[in-house]
Amino acid sequence: MPELIAPPAKNTFHTYGIWLYTEKSRAIKDLKKERSPSVHGDKHWDSSYLLMDYFTHNPLKKKSRVLDVGCGWGPTSIYLASSGHGVTGLDVDDEVFAFLDIQAELNGVEIKTRQGAMASMKKADLSKYDVIVGGDICFWDELTDEWFAMLKRAASAGVKKLVLADPGRSPFLNLVDKCYDRWDCEMFTWYCFEPKRFTGSILVVNLDS
Repeated sequence: MPELIAPPAKNTFHTYGIWLYTEKSRAIKDLKKERSPSVHGDKHWDSSYLLMDYFTHNPLKKKSRVLDVGCGWGPTSIYLASSGHGVTGLDVDDEVFAFLDIQAELNGVEIKTRQGAMASMKKADLSKYDVIVGGDICFWDELTDEWFAMLKRAASAGVKKLVLADPGRSPFLNLVDKCYDRWDCEMFTWYCFEPKRFTGSILVVNLDS
């Protein structure tokens, strides 16, 4: 029989080797009384689990420097930090960072955070990273152009790769088309079974191509 893992706190769940709080947990409920995230930073988004599953099967190089765009409550950041990578979570809404911090603490990892939009990431800022990741973060039409502009800066700054997960919204698909015209790319359907079955799309862009 598999070894049972004792939860570190009530109303948590274990997925891809990390612990996350459920929305019923006292920790999350208390934070929601103090913090009011906007721009959809109000829960764990399913594309985070797609990214975790993808990186489980396609690990990054050891000690990669990762920028998690639209990090939200931080599940992807926490997973990658738990895997030994240096991670910075970027989000336009600084109200989400308290949720990320308590979950990082739950897992015994440290994650740097930065408040700002993609446009705030200049070439010098992007040069600090090897890989850019994001999940459920291309949901408005204007984000297609914001992503593409940042990726051009990232490529010139020496960033090697983008891995982006999405349910398959039209702004994401428009970004896929733009990236295919410029870099070596691959997009495919991906699915995960933890903590529930979810199917979406993964875009991998080799920015050094």
